[in-house]
Amino acid sequence: MTLEQLRAFVAVVEHGSIRAGARALGMAQSGLTQQVKRLEASVGGTLFVRAHSGIALTAPGTALLARARVILGECDRALQECGALNDELVGAINVGVSSEAFARFVPQVLPQLRRMHPRVSVHLASGPASMMLTGIREGRLDFALTLVSDGTDMSDLSATMLCAADPCILCRQGHPLQQATSIRELADSAWINTRPSGLAGTPANRLADWFAQHQLAPPQLVASVESLLDTLQLVAQSDYLFLGPRVAIEAHGFSARLAAVPVREAIPASRISLIQRTAVPLAPAAREFASMLISYARMARAA
Repeated sequence: MTLEQLRAFVAVVEHGSIRAGARALGMAQSGLTQQVKRLEASVGGTLFVRAHSGIALTAPGTALLARARVILGECDRALQECGALNDELVGAINVGVSSEAFARFVPQVLPQLRRMHPRVSVHLASGPASMMLTGIREGRLDFALTLVSDGTDMSDLSATMLCAADPCILCRQGHPLQQATSIRELADSAWINTRPSGLAGTPANRLADWFAQHQLAPPQLVASVESLLDTLQLVAQSDYLFLGPRVAIEAHGFSARLAAVPVREAIPASRISLIQRTAVPLAPAAREFASMLISYARMARAA
């Protein structure tokens, strides 16, 4: 088993076919096929099969994929460590960012990183907190800025709190319930969410937890829409309600179209934290970006 074989395997999986994987790696399709065959010979089993939608991983392929991503990620980080000894940060950083964390931190800190370290590139991935934590564990993300609550599984991860989340109930301007002051007035409403409900006590389940705390039936979820921008557009054009970040109204230019419903009951608390693997130190470029984000958060809290 070699790094080249693992890179070939991961490229096929991430791009959906041998042809696309070979194109992404800049190599001949036949060469990539041979790399995958040698890898399969070394593990003693088929890693994937062709399907109508592209490829489908076998059980050994699924098990190897997570390990391969971690191995390749650590190799990239090791190269960054060596490069940093020349007093110049280079390399790519992969960061998971929730919508509220993005609005509150990324536009302020990313330009500073760019000015100080122009050879560092950053890829920002969005999605629910559970998906980001999986990405960290699998080595696809260096760290994440996302919501954490008391029910979040952090057994192998460490968290540095950046700030308390500031959620609110969003509706369109002119909504019949725009001036509602109690959750009970919202009990029969239809809701949009940016993720399916999760486990009790986790950020994905804040809306359901909020209803349960007040002995109400579960909220009526019409749909889950992964994109925050699409969610806000939908809420602005309908009577659906949305439990989302208050900062989204200003950050996305919706102040004339959306309003925060002034309910008095507190929404279950969560924190925006910087999450990383406990046992694996960040590579130099990722460590520098994380340090800048934490410093900015501390200054914002002190202001």
